Amino acid sequence: MTVFSIGNTNFEVNVAKSNISLEAHGSGMLELNIDIHGDDEVFMRLTEPEDAEWSWALYPPAFFLHGLRIPEGQGGAFSIGMLDMHPEAEESGIYMMEYGDVSAVNIIELSADRLAVSGMVDLCSKRLPFHIDMPRR
Repeated sequence: MTVFSIGNTNFEVNVAKSNISLEAHGSGMLELNIDIHGDDEVFMRLTEPEDAEWSWALYPPAFFLHGLRIPEGQGGAFSIGMLDMHPEAEESGIYMMEYGDVSAVNIIELSADRLAVSGMVDLCSKRLPFHIDMPRR
């Protein structure tokens, strides 16, 4: 099972639509770009009732992190830590009918087997925790 949760709701991950890339950027650095999309079928079930918490949205959330540069040669597994410690990231956020600023983003694990990220997102004037946990194989 995959996790893409915002608050208490798990939208799960559409692994086919999601993408994680690490590309050589020169001088011993890699550029990390992450695009994670919530699962469409799960989203439809969650928003079907008119009074559902997320019924205002037309499509599932998407997390993005682009342009983060990290050192090469960490044995294939990265424990990047808090994004706030990496100000060189070009952009990050969660998009769900509007862009939600993210903060306290912690890349817990990035390996050949798994991506795990947590943090806070501001959506519709609410500050909510989010968590992503997905296999990479």
